Amino acid sequence: MRIVMTNQKGGVGKTTLAFHLATLFAADGNSVLALDLDPQANLTSCFLRSDLPPDNNVALLFQGGFPRPLTVGDHLDLVGTDGSLSKYEDHDASDHLELIGSWLDAGDAHDVVVMDTPPAMGLFTRGALLAGDFAIIPADVSWFALKGLADLIASIEQLRSSHNAGIRPLGIVLNNIQERQSFAQETWAKLDDLYGHLLFKTTIPESVRVREAISQGIPVTRLDAKGKAASAYRQLYNEIVARLEQSRGL
Repeated sequence: MRIVMTNQKGGVGKTTLAFHLATLFAADGNSVLALDLDPQANLTSCFLRSDLPPDNNVALLFQGGFPRPLTVGDHLDLVGTDGSLSKYEDHDASDHLELIGSWLDAGDAHDVVVMDTPPAMGLFTRGALLAGDFAIIPADVSWFALKGLADLIASIEQLRSSHNAGIRPLGIVLNNIQERQSFAQETWAKLDDLYGHLLFKTTIPESVRVREAISQGIPVTRLDAKGKAASAYRQLYNEIVARLEQSRGL
């Protein structure tokens, strides 16, 4: 099962969601690979406080090599990256677009792969989508995020049809929601009208505790297990698992 976190808008919580879902899937007994395809390497930084060993860098794929997963927790491995990945972003997509999927097809035996992607529909995001089974789209409640969803979903569908790919949207997650924010309620209503079949019922609240957890490299479900944010992540995880089971099973 390969899950891609994607949105062409930055700052919507892709990495934070990828980090928490990877740890929750692992805590549930699944073998999980967290795959960082963003040259900013924020997902890698969530798991590691030291430099990434060269053998564990996804950039090796674009150098003709094969990265090795690094164990970062029980049932949880990481193939991370660093800024060196950015030099391959403008390479000929026809040569590199299917590298991620081919590598995973050839040797990955994890139950779940969670991929974090850059905030652009470039080589790494498109390669991840072609390699993936399901896309999860984190979004905030800004007008720009709302406006960009239609383009993103259309891009996913275009990749599906042009490459006969299996990727499809699993759902949209509203992230960093402030309680009693009237604009958030208005955005929810608009999203429900447009994408009711995709919208997850669970929203992730804005939380200082999440920022504290990320800064310490641990999920908020461990740092503040009884808090609102931790509860929201667990509820969202359960919703995601239910949709996956309906679609194809874990």
